[in-house]
Amino acid sequence: MRHKDDAKRKAISNAAIELITTIGFADTSMSKIAKAANVSPATIYVYFENKEDLLNQLYLMVKEENARAMLIGYDDSLPVKDGLKLIWENGCRHMLTQPTNFSFSEQFLNSPLINRVNRAQSGEYFQAVSQLFERGKKEGIFKDIPQSLFSAIFYAPSMMLGKQHHNGQLVLDEELQQATFELIWDALTI
Repeated sequence: MRHKDDAKRKAISNAAIELITTIGFADTSMSKIAKAANVSPATIYVYFENKEDLLNQLYLMVKEENARAMLIGYDDSLPVKDGLKLIWENGCRHMLTQPTNFSFSEQFLNSPLINRVNRAQSGEYFQAVSQLFERGKKEGIFKDIPQSLFSAIFYAPSMMLGKQHHNGQLVLDEELQQATFELIWDALTI
């Protein structure tokens, strides 16, 4: 068994994400990833079982990174609105500064591969946001809606605005971020 090198795994991951965001899932072959990562194709299989395993692990890695970025400075003792606003601002900041990861996530979410991801593992990353929503419901701040509806109202605007920002259709500046947050807040609160 070959020794695993974190630097090689990172190079493979970065090359795969870059290729996928520029040429798409279908045209990104393991040999192209190997060439871009400057490793042999066999080296990829030391770290990943196959292309699907690679893609799923990349998605979970990017999703975990997104969750960590969103929770920077978050403390569950914050008032509900302050906590949600901090998470929103952090999420927007991360999305704007990580366009390649954003594009990869967007493509993955819109592919059939999303149905094969370990949902329990991916859900753990955003547990703090779910708990904040539940606390807001208990405190009578949020409407009594299902978690899935909360997620759609909270996350979908940033995904749509992020896509438009990265496509050059609009500038997701602080003013638009704040206006959007207030609309989200109004939609969620009693």
